[in-house]
Amino acid sequence: MSTPPQPPPPSPPSSISDLLIDFILAEILPKLPAKSLLRFKCVCQSFNTLISSPEFIRRHLRHSLSSDNRLLVIPATNLTHHTFDLDSLSAAAAVSATFSFPDDDDVSVGGSCNGLLLITGGFSLVLLNPSTRTYVDVPSTGGNLGFGFDHRSDDYKIVAVSDDHINANRVKTRITKIYSVNSKSWKVVDRTLPSDSIEQRHGGVLINNHLLHWMFWSPSMRKRRIGCFDICLEKWTDDVLLPSYYYDPSHKNYFLDFGVVDGKMYSSFENRVDSSFDVWVMKEYGVQESWMKLLSVAISDDLKGGVVPVACREAGSSQVLLRQRHESKLFWYNRMNGVISKVNVPYFSDHHPYICKGSLVSLPGAKLFGAVYEPDESDESDESDREQLA
Repeated sequence: MSTPPQPPPPSPPSSISDLLIDFILAEILPKLPAKSLLRFKCVCQSFNTLISSPEFIRRHLRHSLSSDNRLLVIPATNLTHHTFDLDSLSAAAAVSATFSFPDDDDVSVGGSCNGLLLITGGFSLVLLNPSTRTYVDVPSTGGNLGFGFDHRSDDYKIVAVSDDHINANRVKTRITKIYSVNSKSWKVVDRTLPSDSIEQRHGGVLINNHLLHWMFWSPSMRKRRIGCFDICLEKWTDDVLLPSYYYDPSHKNYFLDFGVVDGKMYSSFENRVDSSFDVWVMKEYGVQESWMKLLSVAISDDLKGGVVPVACREAGSSQVLLRQRHESKLFWYNRMNGVISKVNVPYFSDHHPYICKGSLVSLPGAKLFGAVYEPDESDESDESDREQLA
């Protein structure tokens, strides 16, 4: 009696090496710094294709925005931008990028969003990714500038607010304009007759990637207000209230500054009762009751003019990187014991430093300046490793 035919054996599972490669591509590569990924594009064509794909860039950006990996960007007087990993502020950790403007007066950073920087220089505007060293030129305009991302239309936008326009009746008019990277054009979205004036600053304060804020001063009320412009809606929305004691005349707190630290709005004051500089953080955006004191630093000869928070060291850390407002000095401040440690960052100048996430985001029509990757002494074996991997 013949043996009945046996069913074919089941297909063998994917090899361990295939599973490992899939895991590396899906779970490990998106979590690496942008600088490392740019190097890995040289490994082989498949890596280059993967890392350059829009889906990978979005996945990498999502992880970068949620991580503690941040870059400290310091514009230098010679048009060179130095970037540092926040946890390794030393000359050895610096990555330099020189970008020349047609007119090099007063080069500064006007905003940061998704790893991109708005750089202003004289009459020039540039959107630049310091990680990939790519940039796009933007037609220049006047006014106070801000920069953010419209997630509804997948478009990066620049906002310009100007109070120096005179209408047909010779009345001062506030004009708000928007530049769309996708359409490559400016348009006016709002004209008003203001009762207050906008205060000059390096750039609009960006919260949640699409809400830009500026400080306004009312001479009649002798009070400041924080105006909010929604990039997605392309209109002004509700003001953001400062801590309640600012509006109480019995408190002798002199307003110094406001901005963003680790994604949250802060405001700083000179507390003339306790002789300290106080920094408050809004834990829940738009909720006045959620303002909480982040730190209080005693006023001293070394800290004249007040302090500005740049970044907290990492999640749960008691250390905050502070900048002296007028002298542009950097130092770590320990909120638990009040210890101050000066940070001797090389190349530091009077230009304000900026925090930027490392990303692979590239804008339409972006151009490259400088080398994307320059090996240093620690990379002596990289060339042979790439040849073996290829």
